Amino acid sequence: MRFRPFAIPLIVAAICVPIVAAMSLAGTFGAGLGMAVGALAATSLIVFAARSRPQPTLEVAGSADAGHRVLVVALAEPSPATAQRIAELAGPADDVRLVVPVPSHRLDRWLSAEDRARHEAEARLARSAGSLVAAGLPVSGSIGDPDPAQALEDELRGFAADEVVLLTGNGKDPLAKIEPRLGIPLRRVSAAG
Repeated sequence: MRFRPFAIPLIVAAICVPIVAAMSLAGTFGAGLGMAVGALAATSLIVFAARSRPQPTLEVAGSADAGHRVLVVALAEPSPATAQRIAELAGPADDVRLVVPVPSHRLDRWLSAEDRARHEAEARLARSAGSLVAAGLPVSGSIGDPDPAQALEDELRGFAADEVVLLTGNGKDPLAKIEPRLGIPLRRVSAAG
């Protein structure tokens, strides 16, 4: 968790002021009111601490060799022109890993009814890999978590990517929230054009 410099004195004040107020109220209005204010202050601090989430940099697997690796998260199938654009962005890549998130809905995942979505993802992976190979890229691939951000994070743990390319189809950017944590370049390519 990172704080701006001016926030630290405010946090200390948020801890100390309610405690001092609780002690003062205990002497003036009785121990019950002081204990209530102290309990409210402590509960507020616990809730604040529980809701704040650390934002560490995403873990990227290490590699012993110096080859250039690109991870492509495909939310749509690349057209030949889009595949060529990805090849231009990847440059002289030694390895391109293609990840296709399983396009399932929350209810399907909850009911463990993802078979159709998994087959759809496998078919999209095969067609997308074919397009990228036709564009001259050395491609390997896998299907990933339905959440594209989680699929990216999972893949980075085992694949030493130097950059990420997000292939979108509908203009939505599911990686915008984790981009500050990425630590490697993220480029976006639209399958529409």
